Order: sequence, then C-alpha cells, then structure tokens
Amino acid sequence: MTPSTSLGVNGVVSIAGLAKFRPLVVRRSFTLLLLLTTTASAADFQGRARLWVGPAIDTNARRDFVSTERATEPDLFFFGLGQLEGILRIGERVRIVGSYDVSGRKFVLLPTEDTVVQAAQLEATVSFLKYFAFGLSGRARDRRGAERDYTDLVGGAVLDFFPDAAVDLRAQLNAHRFLFYNRFEYSFWGPDGTVSARYRINRRHSVSLFGSYNPRTYNGTARDRPLPEGSEPAAPRVRADNVFGGGASYSFRGPFHFTFSYSYFDQASNSFGESVQRHRLNATGGFRLPWELTLLTSITWQPAVFPEGVYLSPDLTVLEEDENVSSLTVKLVKPLSKHFDLDVRYAGFLGFLPQNEFLYLRHVISLGVAVNF
Repeated sequence: MTPSTSLGVNGVVSIAGLAKFRPLVVRRSFTLLLLLTTTASAADFQGRARLWVGPAIDTNARRDFVSTERATEPDLFFFGLGQLEGILRIGERVRIVGSYDVSGRKFVLLPTEDTVVQAAQLEATVSFLKYFAFGLSGRARDRRGAERDYTDLVGGAVLDFFPDAAVDLRAQLNAHRFLFYNRFEYSFWGPDGTVSARYRINRRHSVSLFGSYNPRTYNGTARDRPLPEGSEPAAPRVRADNVFGGGASYSFRGPFHFTFSYSYFDQASNSFGESVQRHRLNATGGFRLPWELTLLTSITWQPAVFPEGVYLSPDLTVLEEDENVSSLTVKLVKPLSKHFDLDVRYAGFLGFLPQNEFLYLRHVISLGVAVNF
C-alpha cells in the first residue's frame, strides 16, 4: 500500500506523512529540509535601484583641447542613468557584492557625440581564521560613441585583513586589459596590484592610504625621440609603461561630511612624449541645508608635469568624466517624495598643456529627476 502523505501550508511534505517511510528515508529527508531552511534563513539580501533623467547643456560637447584660435562647440543633450546595487550575505562568512550602471547621452546638434556607457562590478569573499577574508573580484566598463570606444576589464583576487573593528587592510592582484578601439595602438594589458588600508580613529574620523603598480604592455610600438637629420632611426620596439600610484585621505562624518585626499600618479613610458606625472588634491563635502536641501560639492586641482616637455598621448580625452583634469562640481538635491528627488548640478573642467599651448575648458549644467527604489 502506498503510504499517505499530506502537504503543509507551503507545499512541504508533513512529518506525519513521512513517518510511514523507513527511518533512514525520514532522517535523510528531514536533514535536507533542515539544511535548505537554515540556508534560506541565513541569507540576507539588500539592494537598491536608481534612475536619473533630464536635460543638460555642455559647452564643450566634443571634449576637445583647443587653442586660442579655436573655440569649443556647445550643445544641448538629454541624459539617462540607471543604477543597480546589491549585497548578499550568506551566514557570517560569505559576502557577494554587485553593481551595474548604464548611462546614455543624446546630443541635439552634434549626434556624433552620442554615447552609451555600461559598467559592472562583482565581488565574492569568504572570511576565515577570524581576521581574514579571501575572494575574487571583477569589473568591466564599456563606452561607445564620440570616437572614444573602449572596453576596460579588470579581474583577480583580493585578500582582506581586519584585526579589529577600526582597521581594514586589503591587497589586490588583478589582470588588466584595456581595449581602445579607435586607436588600437593605445590598447594595453598587464598585471595590476593595489594595497589599501583604512583606520577609523573614532566614529567620526578616519584616514586611508593606498598604493598601486601597473606595468603595461601596449599593442603599438614606442615613439622615437626626434633625432638630428641624417641619423639612423632605432629599431622598432613595443611600447611599455610603468604606472605607479599612491595617496592618502582623511574623512569626517558628523553633522556634515568632508573628505580631503592627495594622490600621486606617475606613468613612465619608453615612448617619447607619453610620460606624465600628476599630483591630485581633492576635497569633497556634503551639507544639510534648510528646506530639506542637500549640498554636495567636490573640487579637484590636478597639475601635470611632462618630463620630456610635451604630452602626445590622447589619453586625456579618453575617460568618460574628465578624471585627468582639474574640476569643480556642485550638486543641490531636493527630495520630492519618498522615492523622487530633484537635483541641479554644475560641473566645470579645466586642463592646460603649456608645452603644447592647448587648453581644455568645459562646463556642464544639468537638471535631473531621480527615482529611487
């Protein structure tokens, strides 16, 4: 006779029905059910989504370095930005963090400058020996449009050390591949190592340090230094750069938020005119204002030094948000409801190449509505 079973409210076979099976089957089934229930109850997921849209004005839509004899080209554009972020914790040891962003810009007068940018990041770590965590991480960024198509891929291993609640140390070793499709000779690959540390002095004050090293092998040949007429050119050689970076920051979190940081970037190249050294000073702040307004601002001063007197690489115009030049951004946010925000922002960018007599000047003013979930 087939033993009878009954279903619980969630469709799970009841223990009363299972009791008619052999004891071994009961024990296995109960163990599996207990394992699934425990795993489900131990997993904790948190996430958020955001959509930001609106119009904007760009005074240098082509993002050109220009001379005194040539002006920039302004244009109106419409933008959209979607963001997804999530963190999954399984038990007390496993943590998985992921994010995905997609943004687009549609210009009115200069459709050649339309762009779509996607970025994704995923990291999974497992803690062990109480003070350590080991994991894998990867990030990807893809930009299309305005003759600056590129894909940036980074992935590797991470090791965290947290001896107490006030100290975090992290070491990362990655493989890095950058593909610059419009000028493929500027594509590169190589290992990428970073070490970072943060110390929380107390609930409001913290300091951070980081250092990085990234030797790059390019898909093009190195540019030779100009030689006197009649000289024999050197044999072609692959371009290879050594890229160093390091910096420190201080953060305050209280009635207002403030962070000040300094970093140094050194790209030493065997290709003439493509070595550069940058000092970067940055201050950011967040302030609560009357009428539920929030003011966010950031100012960056980034002087560059060119050891060979000129800088011939197009890298200054590759990155999406002008990270290689000095900038000022001001953002004012007003919540309209639980899920809707209105924000107005200004961003100004300034770069100057005195050896080449080129100037980079750009202003962007935008009005956006954000939906938060």
